[in-house]
Amino acid sequence: MQRTNNLVEELFRVKENSMTKKVVIIGGGIIGLTSAYFLSRNGANVTLLEKDSFGEACSRGNQGWVCPALHAPMPEPGLVGSSMLGMMKKDDPLYLKPTAIPRLTPWLMQFIKHCNENDFQNAEAALHYLSRSTFQLYDFMKEDGVDFEMHNEGMLFAFFNEEVLNQKMKGFERKAEAYGHEAPVRLSGRELRDMEPNLSDKVFGGIWLKQQRHVNPQSLSKALIDKLAEMNVEMRPNEEVIGFDINDEKITAVQTSNELINADTILVTAGAWSSLLTKKLNYSLPMEAGKGYSITISNPNLSFTRPLYLGDSKAGITPFTGKVRIGGTMELSGINLKLDRGRIDSLRESILKYLKEPLTGDHEEEWTGMRPMTPDGLPVLGQIPDLENSYIATGHGMVGVAMAPATGKIISDIILSGEAKSKVGHFNPKRFVKKPSKSQTYKMFFT
Repeated sequence: MQRTNNLVEELFRVKENSMTKKVVIIGGGIIGLTSAYFLSRNGANVTLLEKDSFGEACSRGNQGWVCPALHAPMPEPGLVGSSMLGMMKKDDPLYLKPTAIPRLTPWLMQFIKHCNENDFQNAEAALHYLSRSTFQLYDFMKEDGVDFEMHNEGMLFAFFNEEVLNQKMKGFERKAEAYGHEAPVRLSGRELRDMEPNLSDKVFGGIWLKQQRHVNPQSLSKALIDKLAEMNVEMRPNEEVIGFDINDEKITAVQTSNELINADTILVTAGAWSSLLTKKLNYSLPMEAGKGYSITISNPNLSFTRPLYLGDSKAGITPFTGKVRIGGTMELSGINLKLDRGRIDSLRESILKYLKEPLTGDHEEEWTGMRPMTPDGLPVLGQIPDLENSYIATGHGMVGVAMAPATGKIISDIILSGEAKSKVGHFNPKRFVKKPSKSQTYKMFFT
């Protein structure tokens, strides 16, 4: 099979002496599935454990946007003071549940510390660096027989407010110059409606990013599950990890609710639940769950060609084959899967304002899921402190689907060859160790 380009060819060079490791992966979401794919493809003996069903948590109901040009850390300059007070309103796109504040306070204090221009710029640059191979790796997976639904029609942004449009346009122009992304195309309201006729006449204008993509996340998960079975990866759903055997700073086995599984290496990819596991490994990971909501409408009465980001309400519309998904909220209320009717209703109302008529269909599936959120807005990727053979890959927030292939490939490099082909210092798990010893110090490679 011919590979997509030299970058991907370079990514697949690993040391031959690393090919027999038995790797146990804990967590069967999109990060766990892609990590299993790349590890197995490079010769590892992989067992994938999931406490529920594969691909059914945060991986299931998200928008599926593969849009590196959008990537930015959640803590941003100015997101304090009056903005934080606004977040406690239930109809705000970013909702902080007041009753959860006492438990969330330590995480929120760290989050607020990163709401400054310097941290934002460094984190944004790191995210774009991590995303540089996204499209090539998705193309590679397609060529390798991972058969999933992917669309390459770009992405549209629609605005009522000219000032908000101008701000977004400047942001994309800056990213294009700084990180080599495509230049944004500004559209009038008429040009926008020519592309998506179901948009309301009230929409003032928009932006088109021609090169961005989207995938159906359910089809992606299913395709990876099928591919892993073909690759003889041991897939074990409904297998909850309850402990570890540790000797001389190495994990020798994983204890599940059913049995003890020996391992040369473990990888934690349990999303928002990862911090509960790392506590058992004496690693305190400041992870909180960002609850997202979506509604998937089958056989919709309105059709769309490409994803729409509704810039004033911060909601989104994504078309899949035979379906349309709306979503785009963030709720900080801890790990819970309670579906808040008020949040769902607010989501419907925010979408309706942009359309010529209500969006309906034969069937609607309402969903909520837990996004893994770190206080600095960056993934956690690398070796767990003080354990030679344990690793973690989590904390991708709202961009797990977009960053999954790059994350899977990089963690495969780290585990199998002892080093990553990419500079990943900003994502090092040791950044959350309060008082690192000499053996724990590390260098922030990315500048």
